[in-house]
Amino acid sequence: MHAAVLHGLGRTPRYETFPAPVAGADEEVVTVTAAALKPSDRWMAAGVHYAPPAFPTVVGLDGVGRLDDGTRVAFFGLRPPYGGMAERTLVRRGLWLPVPDGIDDATAAAVLNPGGAAWKTIVVEGEVTAGQTVLVLGATGASGRIAAQLAKGRGARVVAAGRDQRILDELVARGVDAAIRVDRPHDELAAAIAGEGPYDLVADYLWGAPAEAVFAALPSTRPAAERTRYILVGMSAGETASLPAIALRRAPVQLAGSGIGGAASVADAAAGYAEVLRRVTAGEITFDVAPVPLADVESAWPKAGTDRRTVFIPQGLSRSPRP
Repeated sequence: MHAAVLHGLGRTPRYETFPAPVAGADEEVVTVTAAALKPSDRWMAAGVHYAPPAFPTVVGLDGVGRLDDGTRVAFFGLRPPYGGMAERTLVRRGLWLPVPDGIDDATAAAVLNPGGAAWKTIVVEGEVTAGQTVLVLGATGASGRIAAQLAKGRGARVVAAGRDQRILDELVARGVDAAIRVDRPHDELAAAIAGEGPYDLVADYLWGAPAEAVFAALPSTRPAAERTRYILVGMSAGETASLPAIALRRAPVQLAGSGIGGAASVADAAAGYAEVLRRVTAGEITFDVAPVPLADVESAWPKAGTDRRTVFIPQGLSRSPRP
């Protein structure tokens, strides 16, 4: 079969042949129809985030495809060395979510990871309810964008913070209550964040300098008896942030990280995925998708941006793989 194959950390995957998967007792072979390129895929290939145990390996943490009986599923829980960016892949049995009719494979694949992360952060971990105030730090990225719209759909007051003014404007036009540009000096950003508080939840997809500004702002936004839940989801602005001890001592903050796994069961995740897809289909959540032939993975990998989610389409390609 053809796949996007990684031969070492820090390299770009190449489109080439790879041995076809064979299912074991607790496994299923899935015929892949779409697989999105996500920051976590790049982090894994770079060795920053759950690095591959051996090489060569097929990249891609998830995707959409069909089981042998034709059932359309969004899959995860892949068996190394098989990843989602291939014509076929190997999945641990049952680690997939149903994909309903009415949505195309590319959109279903594009929404799977950021939509699942946003739903887990906003609904399961953040427990957002109507009347609360939510700050989404990194709201112009894929998952942050969905998180902001999902929180708004649950009746929260939402403050979106990010770098892309176009997306911030779109979010405000779709009902988000306030927008903050994060590419400004520390004190100015902290003042802007404080001015829109207090916050019941901060969903942080950036970390780095923007997180430092949030922690500087929090003591002035919340009464001492009330807690702000701070959930770290991503680190696109930096792997480290300076967090003075006094920032946590002066502000009632509960700091937690959100990653793979957690409290949600597969059934809960399926319900959350279905909710996000329903909102996408209804136009309540907007999401830009850019389908790309899997054969173009080597050129598309370093160029994919955050405003549109690149989705690789494995089937029906005519380009010959690299020998």
